[in-house]
Amino acid sequence: MRIVYSHVAPRQHRNRLIGGILTVVLCALIAGMPAWAQLGPPPVPAQNPQTPEKIALGKALFWDEQLSLTGTVACGTCHRPQAGGADPRTTPLNATHPGPDEIFGTDDDMHGSPGVVAHGADGHYRPSPYFGLNTQVGRRVAPSVYDAAYAPRLFWDGRAEGTFFDPETFQTLIPSGGALETQSLNPLVDTSEMGHAGSTMAGAGERIDGVIPLALATDVPPALASFIDGRGYPSLFEEVFGTPEISAARIAFALASYQRALAQTETPWDLELAGIPTLTDQERAGRLQFQRLRCHICHGGPRLGDNSFRYIGVRPVEEDLGRFNQTGSNGDRGAFRVSSLRNIGLRGPFMHNGGLETLDEVLSFYKRGGDFDAPNKDELIGPLFLNDQERADLLVYLVDALTDPRIVAEQPPYDRPTLYTESALVATITGSGEPGASGVPLIAALEPPIISNRNFTVTLSNVPIGSTATLVVSRTDPGLQSTVPVGDFANISGAAVGMSGFQGGYLSTQVNLAVDPTLTGQTLYGRYYVADPVAANQLSISRAFEITVFGELDWLLVDGFE
Repeated sequence: MRIVYSHVAPRQHRNRLIGGILTVVLCALIAGMPAWAQLGPPPVPAQNPQTPEKIALGKALFWDEQLSLTGTVACGTCHRPQAGGADPRTTPLNATHPGPDEIFGTDDDMHGSPGVVAHGADGHYRPSPYFGLNTQVGRRVAPSVYDAAYAPRLFWDGRAEGTFFDPETFQTLIPSGGALETQSLNPLVDTSEMGHAGSTMAGAGERIDGVIPLALATDVPPALASFIDGRGYPSLFEEVFGTPEISAARIAFALASYQRALAQTETPWDLELAGIPTLTDQERAGRLQFQRLRCHICHGGPRLGDNSFRYIGVRPVEEDLGRFNQTGSNGDRGAFRVSSLRNIGLRGPFMHNGGLETLDEVLSFYKRGGDFDAPNKDELIGPLFLNDQERADLLVYLVDALTDPRIVAEQPPYDRPTLYTESALVATITGSGEPGASGVPLIAALEPPIISNRNFTVTLSNVPIGSTATLVVSRTDPGLQSTVPVGDFANISGAAVGMSGFQGGYLSTQVNLAVDPTLTGQTLYGRYYVADPVAANQLSISRAFEITVFGELDWLLVDGFE
């Protein structure tokens, strides 16, 4: 007998969880206390007290893709409820880093979150190592945001410590307990996650100074929409902090406050701890296996995770030194943070490198005592006896008893907007092309086609270096032509350039979607036409991108996307 759970719960499991919401709420009322009281409120630094307005501002910032220059990545992009606060896009199929050997498809591949295409402060794209003009992928799995508020230090290696410094003035703003504030700003300037080359913390604030909050999102929760109420970020910051200044420190304070508000997970196991019999017989049997196998030593107590750092033999130590890079202690070589098991059934892949795709694979890993050894390997890791029934019971406990049904249903406080990158507004590539010396030219358009975007970026690759290329944008597909068409919206020419480590030539072209105020709702098509003596008619042609422009110019407060 073998049960396999993926990071996406089966439909019957989701139905059971959603149906259990009423049970959780009623039982909590009967007990006279919220179930999450077993977990306890997260620590809050005195320098950043929680307020409803600050939490709402943090929620808007957390889900706003405009914090990235490309408009394609928000904090919430990598931390979604359906993945238990982690990233549902992290799969071996679409989120792979080649790892230390720099070769895709080998055992040391890592699976992280897709971020942004490498680009500069002007928005123009440029090839990056391993990924070219595709979205870059990190080397580690995005941890769950839901257990972050209890950790004294964050990231897998603990490099986000509790002392929070103003990144612009270097003044100590929080002496201790500010790991969330420290962590929250790093993705904004990381050039593979959300940032561009030369990103600064101050620049993050500048990007949102003149935009409508969540202008790229849809289905904004009513309470959040009421808080925003058509205002820009300066007005929201003024309400929360007293003045309209948008600083990196204030962004960090708001983001951290929102994440602390998410630390209220209520699971069937919480009700059981509160003295309300809730678990099924199989879940209780699985809990006994959890204790027998000593899982509770690292994943014990209401938090189901002690935030210690341990090497457990996932990969050879030398591939990623983990905590050692922060402490220099040999005992920390290859050690990573022990995270909470709350909502583990929604997450995956697992371990810091995403090397185990399902929870069933995780149990196999522990059953065989890990895969690699080192002098500092944790003494708790060794071969385990676990028969098929015990394994099935343990899996049911981990998935069903430790999952908050409100997260599955995305109910408050876990409600959220729909991101642009989840919508039907993302450009599609359609039609066929005309090959040249390097094959059919490759076209890509990832950014939101909002009418305020003056720098809608379209890339070209797989063409000879130095070749002249013309991007033609029109209200109908310009098609496969024997000569370069004019187009009725844009006609922009440039020369393909080369870059060390990138095969062939590439070009980054920007289209001003704000040039025509009547453009909203219209569909545009674009193709590159490349001078190529090898191609038919000496013209190779890319496939077409198709976009539908959305938004209104009067939404714009200042300049929108720069």
